[in-house]
Amino acid sequence: MSDQRSRIEIAIERALRQDRISRRNFLGQTAKGGVALGALMTLPGLIAACSPSGSGSVTLEWLNWPAYIDIDEESAPNPTNYPSINAFIAQTGIGVNYNEGLLDNADFYHQVQPDLSNGNKTGWDLVTPGGWVVQRMADLDYLEPLDHSKLPNWTANAADWAKGNWYDPENTHSAWWQGGTTGIAYDPALTERELTKFDDLLDPAFAGRVGAFSDMRDMFGLTLLSLGVEPANATIDDVTAAQQKLVTANDAGQFRGYYDNSYYDALAAGDLVASVAWSGDITQMRLADNPNVQFIIPEDGGMRWSDNMAIAKGSTEHIDETHQLIDYWYSLDAAVLLSEYIGYFSGVAGVKDRILEDASAARDAGDNETADYLEAIAPVVEPSEDQLANTYPDKQMSEDEDQQWSDLFLEVLGG
Repeated sequence: MSDQRSRIEIAIERALRQDRISRRNFLGQTAKGGVALGALMTLPGLIAACSPSGSGSVTLEWLNWPAYIDIDEESAPNPTNYPSINAFIAQTGIGVNYNEGLLDNADFYHQVQPDLSNGNKTGWDLVTPGGWVVQRMADLDYLEPLDHSKLPNWTANAADWAKGNWYDPENTHSAWWQGGTTGIAYDPALTERELTKFDDLLDPAFAGRVGAFSDMRDMFGLTLLSLGVEPANATIDDVTAAQQKLVTANDAGQFRGYYDNSYYDALAAGDLVASVAWSGDITQMRLADNPNVQFIIPEDGGMRWSDNMAIAKGSTEHIDETHQLIDYWYSLDAAVLLSEYIGYFSGVAGVKDRILEDASAARDAGDNETADYLEAIAPVVEPSEDQLANTYPDKQMSEDEDQQWSDLFLEVLGG
């Protein structure tokens, strides 16, 4: 890999950039009540939406991915840097220690599995892994069941695409956090042509200037789709064929590296002309770092994924408060505040329409910069019909099959 920095280092660097003004200014204005948007869009309005109900003596430990929450970098933490979490704390009296240390699904699972298999606590009240981890942990009885009677916002507001997914068909153990798609991003000024399919990344004209992913499921998934195989139906022979396609590309020097989140900076800076990419990242890139970069779902198909809030087995000391935190994100007001910052698929119905209302209110108030920003964010916070029709979930795998795929992918990374 050409850039060995961790995902958290990249996220911190991105958060601290002084040129990322659009969303920083927007968050600063809304947090201070400086923009007259929707009825509850300002932070004081959001806090007033619910009377405090917590004891003030409980603090929840939440493990999540980096760059996945709204941040106000201009104000001193009060008590956190995250306006939406501050609103939850003010509403409920429940504290939250928010940790951005979930860097890789497989690493997370292997870190918590020994404790859970021995009946020990993980130390986290709430975790936010990907779908296959939820399925694996639920199958092994490593997750607490959700009490849906304590999730009225989820019941009222969960979007259709956020319910009944393959890894948890009855939402017994998880509630959608955020989702997105994996496809291709490119700068047309550098490629000098339109890219439409995965095999465009293998054009010899781009050798050494293309980014691949170090995530096995995403990378094998896109490669399988380019071979006409849906990942959910792939056999080991199919995966071996995908492996050989990638090894051949490696031998030709096609990929500059197999990246984690560090592909973002290389693509934004033009060091890469194209890369496998996550949809929400490119939304952020176009708004804040490089408006020329385009994101596409390859015509062969892309990957569809979500990260999900879940309660690890044994995390019962604060289980009622954890349910309050899960349900909080299914209030429309909290979901809008979050989505207007991060631009991934929300699990809450109505977020897109509310963002467009906020954009209209901002424009009426003469704040065209905020209106332009919100109008750009609105279309990407829920999946379109085309995305649902041409994106595919991960394969449901046993541990043995997962190990076989992993072994094959290690050979790709070693190439």
